[in-house]
Amino acid sequence: MIRTILALSIMAAILVSCQDSKTELSPSGWRMVYKIDREGNPVAGSMDDLISGIRNGYSVRVGWGWERERGDSTLRLEHMAEPIFLSLIQEKDVSVVIDAHPLLDNYIDIDQQQFREGGHIWQTVLTTGGTFNAKVYHRGTGELIRDMPQRQRMTWFVEYPQANNAIIDTPLYE
Repeated sequence: MIRTILALSIMAAILVSCQDSKTELSPSGWRMVYKIDREGNPVAGSMDDLISGIRNGYSVRVGWGWERERGDSTLRLEHMAEPIFLSLIQEKDVSVVIDAHPLLDNYIDIDQQQFREGGHIWQTVLTTGGTFNAKVYHRGTGELIRDMPQRQRMTWFVEYPQANNAIIDTPLYE
């Protein structure tokens, strides 16, 4: 009887280890998984981790920012957003669309964090290639007012669920 239980336990362990999915042993919560410079070159993390998180349906955020000297002071600004639309391109790049929002009176002065009266709408597309295409639209008519293609450093985050969840590595088109 003990031999039968031992044999069944060993077989169960072998079957579990032969599954197609990997097992995540990391803590839950938001983690930086991929960081790029302005040219889209990897600085930290792994594109594979970002793609795996997307394929598993985990929430994604992208952060970007800048630092500039103005007069005798240094201005620093950081943004973080969750995309409303996300694409995996050729299994090696990610593109996200950030939800449109009214422009603020001022992005640097904490006392002016309010929507511009009659202001326009800002929206952008960001990619793991370092491209950042921000556009400003007229709030009433939807007319394109300003197109601001640029390059940005970006940091990509994935929110992982509770540990020990199976990870899917199958492309979403299969």
